[in-house]
Amino acid sequence: MSEKQQFLFVRHGETVGNLEQIAHGQTESPLNDRGIRQAQATATMLREWGTPYHRVYTSPLSRAHHTGEHIAEALGLPLDTHDDLVEGFLGDWEGITYEQLHKVGFARHSIGDDNFRGHNGESLNQLADRMANVLEEIKAQHPGENIIFVSHGAAIAHLLARL
Repeated sequence: MSEKQQFLFVRHGETVGNLEQIAHGQTESPLNDRGIRQAQATATMLREWGTPYHRVYTSPLSRAHHTGEHIAEALGLPLDTHDDLVEGFLGDWEGITYEQLHKVGFARHSIGDDNFRGHNGESLNQLADRMANVLEEIKAQHPGENIIFVSHGAAIAHLLARL
């Protein structure tokens, strides 16, 4: 194994909630047919990617886990689940529509204040901290291994912003 590690971050495929325009956060919303095809297409693409990966880590939520299963199976890699790869917790706003999320000003509040928790959920700083901590933990557990992380849009975005 080399000292250099490569990490690939993959967002899960499309979900039932995406089509319904529901903000699920940490609530379950399974992959829909298109999401399954997206997971399969990603797995196929990664077989020819050229980077040797050693394992796949996923969020425990089914949409990410099922996406990770397709990737791990296609690449013949072990699949691990880590609870802290889960999406951000929307608190009182779990399960509301994207339109309602806009009306309550989630984007406006959270863009203006990375510590905003007026929804009794996780702040963007808490989400970024959690994701950065899990990245460091897994990196330390698997030195020199290239790892694919299958997680969620906001979780990945705020981790990358933190990095």
